[in-house]
Amino acid sequence: MRIILYTGKGGVGKTTLSAATAAYLSSLGKKVLVVSVDPAHSLSDVLEVEVGPEPKAIAENFFAQEIDVYFSVEKYWGKLQEYLRSLLKWQGVEEVLAEEMSILPGMEEVSAFLWINSHVEEGKYDVIIVDSAPTGETLRFLSLPDAASWWITKVLPLQRKLIKFIRPVAKVATDMPLPEEETYDALEDLFRQVYNLYYLLQNPKISSVRIVTNPEKMVLRETEKAYTYLHLFGFPVDAILVNRVAEKENFLASIQQKYLEEIYQNFYPTPIFEVPYLKEEVLGLEKLKELGRLVYGDKDPSEVFYQDKPFEVFERDGDFVLKLHLREVPKEKLEVFHSGDELTIRIGNFKKHFFLPRVLIHKEVKSAKINPPYLEITFG
Repeated sequence: MRIILYTGKGGVGKTTLSAATAAYLSSLGKKVLVVSVDPAHSLSDVLEVEVGPEPKAIAENFFAQEIDVYFSVEKYWGKLQEYLRSLLKWQGVEEVLAEEMSILPGMEEVSAFLWINSHVEEGKYDVIIVDSAPTGETLRFLSLPDAASWWITKVLPLQRKLIKFIRPVAKVATDMPLPEEETYDALEDLFRQVYNLYYLLQNPKISSVRIVTNPEKMVLRETEKAYTYLHLFGFPVDAILVNRVAEKENFLASIQQKYLEEIYQNFYPTPIFEVPYLKEEVLGLEKLKELGRLVYGDKDPSEVFYQDKPFEVFERDGDFVLKLHLREVPKEKLEVFHSGDELTIRIGNFKKHFFLPRVLIHKEVKSAKINPPYLEITFG
């Protein structure tokens, strides 16, 4: 079983490349499901086939699904939503408004992703390709278990015991609805599924994230941010796909060259796949297969292209250390420049930009030294 999650800034071509990967893999004999969890679905448009909320056979070995957010919220959050609706109505909120307000932030993203968990447990497919939401929404979901772990392990059990104790008294004193045991059971089961999926997506032998980007300044900056945070949260990025790369004869080529050089420097040693700027839209199964073949060549798209950590952040003696993998051990002078959320490393003619995580933004660079094949930068 393999799970490959495609993410990137909106409009970079995630859906087309997700579908192309799935189509090409199906032609290699793999049973593949491509799942769109992006609320702004465009998978049906790319496939030129109407795709529904359940997996639909598109061709031999090729299935597709566009997650229905409202159905998914009801499926996974039904009990909690029911309680929230009753509480809001008790407070005098109109029914239509209570329905909308009972959908908490993050519910939609989590519900969509939990379908992946269901498909893994069923074991029907060799490869699941996930066409995810733009990077911001994807990162919010992937960071949820870390953010919620304290509440789930510490607060929820205590609150559950307290409610169990005061429920009989409260029912006499007030008509305010209190959560029942089945509400807590449903919530605990929901987070169990979230954590199962979370650890599944962190397993580099099963799951990979592939970031789709374009050789443009604004897109590249968001890609750097996504790359940093995906690694910090422990999600393996095994490839960067640079979409819409112009041919040398095209006037865009000279503009893109600067950004392509940055991409190869900033994301080393993660493998880079260049996808050419095509003169026509890629729509329909056959064109998608051709694109998949063009991107991956003689490689199997389901293989794990990279597993190591290109960088890590850890504490040492009260300071934070950023440890970066170097392409080669340099002999030239090392210079490090820190400005806001960006770190620039210059070694001779080599220059690398690194998007800093929040924990390092307001720290000062204390030292930088090379311990081959790594560069260690200490912040204090």
